[in-house]
Amino acid sequence: MSDPVQGIVPDWSNGQHVMAGDMFLGLYQPSPETTGFWKGVERDELLFKWCEPCGRHFHPRRIICPQCSNTALEWRPACGHGKVYSFSEVHRAPTKAFSQGAPYTVGLIETSEGVHYFCRIFAPSGLQVGVDAPAKLEFRVLENGYRLPVFVVSAKAGR
Repeated sequence: MSDPVQGIVPDWSNGQHVMAGDMFLGLYQPSPETTGFWKGVERDELLFKWCEPCGRHFHPRRIICPQCSNTALEWRPACGHGKVYSFSEVHRAPTKAFSQGAPYTVGLIETSEGVHYFCRIFAPSGLQVGVDAPAKLEFRVLENGYRLPVFVVSAKAGR
């Protein structure tokens, strides 16, 4: 686990426990499709896979481009801007660790790169999460102790 005070990123190289509520489901093993993503998180970068031939970004779990089947993919940093595409407020947290922050918001951010990125969404005091609300990338230590990319609403919702 991360140290919330120091913001230490967990080492995913040896796997992480997968839990469903209080049930242990096994050990998640990092894969070639996600290793670059976690290395980016260690450097405060949100990385998406990039396909040069078709000029598309996508996230992440791909070893070939879903558009053109190219296998020469590379990781590129996201610019850190997007807008709320969809969201939901969670009132019943899936684990005890997350219950400390309930209710909280999760959803899809449509990034400037065209990727629909699922993450936690925060709204500063006085602002609300809403569809089409502009949002900006930050890295925060969440209730479970992991430091992860999140998006923060940066202006009032458009709808």
